[in-house]
Amino acid sequence: MMRTRAGLLLVSAYLVLALPAFAQTPLNLQGDGGGVSILADQIQQVGPDGLVIATGNVEITRGTSRLTADRVEINRETGEAVAQGKAIFFDGKDRLVGERIDYNLKTGTGVVHNGSAFSAPYYRISGERLERVGEGVYSVRRGVFTTCEADPPLWSFKLGRATVELDDKIVGRDASFWVEKVPVIPWVPFFAAALRRERQTGFLLPTFGTSSQKGFFAKVPFFWAISDSQDATFTLAPYSERGVGLDAQYRYILSETNRGFFQGFGIRETQKDNDDRGNFALKHDWQILPRLSFKADVNRVSDDNFFREYADRLLDRSVQRAQSTVSATWRGESWNLVANTFWYQDLTQKQSVELQRLPEIKLQGIRQPVPGATGLLYDLESSYTNFVRDVGSDGQRIDFHPRLFLPIPVGGYFTVTPFLGERETFYSKRVIGWRETRDGGIVVEETKDQSFVRSQIEWGADLEARASRVYDMGGTWGMSGLQHLIEPRINVTEIRGENQRGTPQWDPGSGSVGALSAPLADLGVDRIARISRLTYSLTNRLNGKTVAGEGQQPVRWELLRFVLAQTYDLPPNDTSKQLGNLTGDLIVQPNQFFRLRGDSAYNVYGRGFQSLNTDISGTYQDVTVTTGTRFDNQAKIEFVTGGVQAKLTRYLAAHGSTHWDVRSGRLVESRVGADFLCQCATVSIELVDRSGVGLGRNEQEVRFSVNLLGLGQVGTKTGLSAGR
Repeated sequence: MMRTRAGLLLVSAYLVLALPAFAQTPLNLQGDGGGVSILADQIQQVGPDGLVIATGNVEITRGTSRLTADRVEINRETGEAVAQGKAIFFDGKDRLVGERIDYNLKTGTGVVHNGSAFSAPYYRISGERLERVGEGVYSVRRGVFTTCEADPPLWSFKLGRATVELDDKIVGRDASFWVEKVPVIPWVPFFAAALRRERQTGFLLPTFGTSSQKGFFAKVPFFWAISDSQDATFTLAPYSERGVGLDAQYRYILSETNRGFFQGFGIRETQKDNDDRGNFALKHDWQILPRLSFKADVNRVSDDNFFREYADRLLDRSVQRAQSTVSATWRGESWNLVANTFWYQDLTQKQSVELQRLPEIKLQGIRQPVPGATGLLYDLESSYTNFVRDVGSDGQRIDFHPRLFLPIPVGGYFTVTPFLGERETFYSKRVIGWRETRDGGIVVEETKDQSFVRSQIEWGADLEARASRVYDMGGTWGMSGLQHLIEPRINVTEIRGENQRGTPQWDPGSGSVGALSAPLADLGVDRIARISRLTYSLTNRLNGKTVAGEGQQPVRWELLRFVLAQTYDLPPNDTSKQLGNLTGDLIVQPNQFFRLRGDSAYNVYGRGFQSLNTDISGTYQDVTVTTGTRFDNQAKIEFVTGGVQAKLTRYLAAHGSTHWDVRSGRLVESRVGADFLCQCATVSIELVDRSGVGLGRNEQEVRFSVNLLGLGQVGTKTGLSAGR
């Protein structure tokens, strides 16, 4: 018996010693996809059937794929490899780990058992079985998808079956959404998400909320990635106290110079008055040729109150018109030609007093030398406009306005530019009086079909100067230099004409005829009559330049701009009040943390400020504060705005804003919200209170949205139904 055992031990020892063994010596094999390199602490070939056992720091490389493990058994004939013990499979730049990895060295297919796939920068797909069916493509059974690092993850999607393209997308069925161990959404028939890219067809998570005017609501968005150059989003939006709405957005890029966007929202208010309401917007931008472009910006709305009830931003809720423009523009070196159609809906009037321009054609010649005349320049503004309106005056107008300029430098200190021009304006209608409309009491012009030409001649001069000085800052406050510029300008303009009575007022220019408070350019065409005025302005600028580091360019910016301007009506015009409003513009931006901008108009005859607008913003560390004022005495607007955004902790950010109507003493709108942040998700909540006069009914809303890392915002801020 002892002899038998001893004999068996000797035979076993002989067989072991007879096996070929390699220490860190690579073994090269040939597969269908190319060469395979096997490196390990020890590689043994067992028996005649081609079984190879690699142990200790095993590394198998096939193309861009790499398999590492403590132990790998390889069948050289079939190419089948079974890896165990810290098995990791690197599929290009992606990494998969599992209890066991089966990998075919010849075909590149395989299975990861009870494993996980990690796709940069943060995607993780786990599953009972991950079967590799192609380069970076896996079929997953009983999988879990998340971008969270924790285990269990803060949020995840569990999938019955899924197909994952690690460089593109994941598409699955029989899905459910979990927050840690709680199934928040127990079942969704279909799930899709983009990996490493933003666009992938699929449902986004629904959003829920409540509004004091619209009731409880939900939003169920579906994103459709039509192609690389087209996509669309459809959102079902039922409101318990209004009805069911549908929002559609379509985006397209036909070429690098041809793209557009369409948005439409519609709702039948079955729970209210059974009205059909909505809006749509179309924008298209096409650069046909280097000098020829086409643009369309079309906006329509069902009724005057739609934006006041369904829009989100205060700016949109208070919009006074929905305007549309379709234009074609040719831009030359010295000439521009624009063909334009313009129409709009006035959301403040019940009467159809909108004055549409269908069409308007403008030819503009930029200031340029007169051929054959040294130093003499000219420019030209000309237009043809067909005005169309249901209530009020309409008709046709042709305007021709050329001018000559002769710049004369004076000793290098300033330049005097005398100019001479004429204006010939054809009108198809003449105003004979005014009347009030029956409904609403709006004053409109009474006209008769009598064509006439208004002729004007203008002359005057511009005086412009510029003085500058540069100060060496020597690195103070990080600045190498400071430039101070002073730019005074004086303009004298005289306009005389004939046949100036009875001209229709079709331009939306500001001020009355010859108004001192309105700059000449703001009067448009129709409001210009006899003018004799002097306008002066003084501009101060401070430009800074930073100290440039090694291999860097200095940063240049405008620290300060201060402009004062005023007009003086020369005799024999209105001699009692010859001075116009003193206007000022101020911009202060000493650094990236503080900015102030303001403009004002002050009446020097005791009426005080006619307008005053300011915007101030300041940033300190993680806190940004903004405030602003809006005051217009003529429009009877006076309100104050304020806002703050702050990152309070690593996991919490807050924001708030308010708009206060000073004249009525009422709050127009206030918002307060918080963002709860974590490694893989952000949960936002916002409270909105609207109490303004003329901006819709009193309304309070609660908004809730969720942003999952790597998936974008799957909820929607829920106050906006119209996509304006």
